[in-house]
Amino acid sequence: MTVLLETQNVTKIHRPGTRAEVRALDDVSLCVEVGSCVAFTGPSGSGKTTLLALLGALERPSHGQVLFQGRDLRSDSDAELTRIRRKMGFIFQDFALIPSLAVWENITYPLIPRGMSTVERLKLAQSLLGELGLPDKTYERPYELSGGEQQRVSIARALAGRPEVILADEPTSNLDDAAAVELIAVLKKTHAAGTTLILSSHDPRVLAIAETVHRLKSGRLVATDR
Repeated sequence: MTVLLETQNVTKIHRPGTRAEVRALDDVSLCVEVGSCVAFTGPSGSGKTTLLALLGALERPSHGQVLFQGRDLRSDSDAELTRIRRKMGFIFQDFALIPSLAVWENITYPLIPRGMSTVERLKLAQSLLGELGLPDKTYERPYELSGGEQQRVSIARALAGRPEVILADEPTSNLDDAAAVELIAVLKKTHAAGTTLILSSHDPRVLAIAETVHRLKSGRLVATDR
């Protein structure tokens, strides 16, 4: 298999050199293969979200290397990292939808820098909303949706750019059981279509769809299952 993302002895320290210093990750090395489904689990504060942020080029490591398709991201400029992130889709724990924008605009605003027209963006959003069971929510605002509906909108946004990898941070944490089951079904379908998934979760139902589960504790990788 081809390696898509890799960390080599990655450490992340917040507020280094101060009395409030926190070592969020400590010497973590792992690989994520193309087309795989990988999950991170562990107690709160174990480093799961930080690891996702590093793999998604949202943060830079304090020490060690993060590689995307064999490319060391350490020396990349912010503009270059932005281009890398366009190959990724993100599902955030708090949905990260913009209240002032309609649902279709939330889904497609990341595509504006790619030169996609308004008509093309609207058509794409409507297609994704249809696939995710929200065909009548195109012009709604996020605050008019339930938590499960907002999460499906965030999934549509992640899928809109046809990413090579989707990174999801605790994707079921704010959902009721029915909405969580729906979300997991969407993730399984997305993975079956060939998209690489990297998930952070405490939910056994989410962990069950992963081929590999990395367990973290106090910023360190303590076990790998399956």
